[in-house]
Amino acid sequence: MRTARLGQDADDLPVMVLLLRDESGTIVAYRNLCQHLPVPLDGGTGELLSEDGAHLVCGTHGATYRLHDGYCVEGPCEGMALQRLHVREDRGDLYVSDTPDSR
Repeated sequence: MRTARLGQDADDLPVMVLLLRDESGTIVAYRNLCQHLPVPLDGGTGELLSEDGAHLVCGTHGATYRLHDGYCVEGPCEGMALQRLHVREDRGDLYVSDTPDSR
């Protein structure tokens, strides 16, 4: 798992991205922003995964998100999903767009 900065959003806040491989090995990208409170999931610590590595976990309040679709399965934002971003791989390089992915 890696994080990257894509620039600033319309509110002049940094757009931080999570890049990871889901359970099937597919590379996915999500905006590093909890759906309950507008804070980074890792709070700047870089620690994002549950102990078993199966979920993303918000360090602020423990919301638990599935890797493959960013859907919150437990916590105050249960039923919501992280903003998935478009990512493509080309010759080992990853390219991420701040445009939401339609998947």
